[in-house]
Amino acid sequence: MNKTPVSVFIDSSSWISFVIPTDSNYLRSLNIFQLFTKQTKIYTSLFIIDEIITKIRRVLDQNEADKLYRRLISLEKKRALNILAVSKGDVNSAMNLLRQYPTPNTLTLTDATNIVLIRKYKIETLFTFDLDFKKFSSPSLTLLP
Repeated sequence: MNKTPVSVFIDSSSWISFVIPTDSNYLRSLNIFQLFTKQTKIYTSLFIIDEIITKIRRVLDQNEADKLYRRLISLEKKRALNILAVSKGDVNSAMNLLRQYPTPNTLTLTDATNIVLIRKYKIETLFTFDLDFKKFSSPSLTLLP
C-alpha cells in the first residue's frame, strides 16, 4: 500500500501480531502500523478487544493483557482510537451476513460484525491477516496487507 488510509478498522489478528513478538506476522504488522498518521481514523470494536485480551492472556499473561487494555483505553481518551460498541442490531445484521456464507465457512460472528461496522461507519480499509475477509474486498473496502 502506497498511501496512508484515511480510515482503518483493525481486526484482532493485526493487534495480536503487533503485540506478540513471536507471531509470524509480527514484523509485517509493525510496518503497517507505522503507515498510520495522526490523521488516520483508527477503529476497532469491543468484540475485537474481547478476542485480543483473551489471546494475550493465553499466550503471554494477565499483566500483558492489562497493559494492552490500558493502552487501548488511553488511545481512545486521546482520540487516537475509536472503540466501537456492537449493538443488538449490529449482531442481527451480522447474523444475516453469516447466513450468506453458511458452514463450513470459517467466518465468525465477530468477523461478520467487523464487516457490519465497516459498512455502518463507512470505513475504507480493513487491516487483517485473516484470509476470510478477502471475499469482502471491493472498491469501497481495501484490505491490508
